[in-house]
Amino acid sequence: MGNIIILDIGSQFVKAVIPEEKEVKEPLDENKEEAIERAIKKIQGKSNKAEAIFIGAGGEDLKGKTTTFCCKREEAGKEIDLTELKYLIQKVEWKALEEIRDEDFRLLDAFLVGVRIDNHLASNPIGVRGKNICLTAYNVYSSVGWLAGIEKIISKFNLQLAGLITNSYALFQRLDPEKLQKGSALIINIGGNITEVTLIKNSGEVMATKTFHLGEQIFSRTLAEFLGLKLNEAESIKTKYGNGKLSCEVKRKLEKLFFPAVSLWLNGITIVLEDFLEQYQSLPSKVFLCGEGSKLPIIRSALKKEKGIKIENKNYFNENNCSALIDFCAKRQKEGDLLLPVFKRVIKLIQSQ
Repeated sequence: MGNIIILDIGSQFVKAVIPEEKEVKEPLDENKEEAIERAIKKIQGKSNKAEAIFIGAGGEDLKGKTTTFCCKREEAGKEIDLTELKYLIQKVEWKALEEIRDEDFRLLDAFLVGVRIDNHLASNPIGVRGKNICLTAYNVYSSVGWLAGIEKIISKFNLQLAGLITNSYALFQRLDPEKLQKGSALIINIGGNITEVTLIKNSGEVMATKTFHLGEQIFSRTLAEFLGLKLNEAESIKTKYGNGKLSCEVKRKLEKLFFPAVSLWLNGITIVLEDFLEQYQSLPSKVFLCGEGSKLPIIRSALKKEKGIKIENKNYFNENNCSALIDFCAKRQKEGDLLLPVFKRVIKLIQSQ
């Protein structure tokens, strides 16, 4: 996997890494494409082996959602074969297209999340018999303009596009089903300027992401304004706070200063959770926290005190999304996917319509 660049496009930084080599981080400025180019150029300078690039993003760049297609089989006693599965993939992808139909968006990639046959999960439906079948796929899409910009950049560096995935799906793939209660969880990913909340139900049969434009940078800006510091100086103090390297007295003063900011951030969480609750009737009890902001103790304490949310497995996720993207890409390359070419052919057919 050493010849592939993993690119994480966040809300504050663009991070590029070649597995087993040092990460490059570029701050996002007004021209996001230039920041991406700088990151790729720097990481290529560390290795001449890179031939392809795998991209993870979220927020307003890459979007994703699950779609389920169900039908009754005419011959319940007949074993499901690859031909029938291909037919179902076509059906679920056309349904996905109808759900996200927008002339400004383009369907890019899809992954099989699960298959239910007569309401029983089937890890491999080939050879299974049954009357009712439901297939769930996770679909990745983006605006035409964003995709055109990415394609222009990677062609400039003579790189092949190895894949695109939302950060939320890469994080979902890291979850151990045994750690989930009935296959359901919430992932709160706190980036620099955006917080993403992903709802997972029934082991991924339902997966939806909502965002709001507040992240851990609100705490840096609060500190910088109060003390008259440059933003990078405030970042340094905030990092020490997150790593537990400040005295108890300084920590208490900082948390008092951060209180209005964390209250504002909690308002965003409240709105998102209320939207999820209205749409899906219930919320999972398992909640995982990740992203740069997950290091801040005040975030965890506020979620528990104000929302009754206890965060699971403090170190389950690395705060850096790049590690999840590396794992996802490696797993995809190692295990392969019999249905991946089928999804790609169907998506290509859809795109040509």
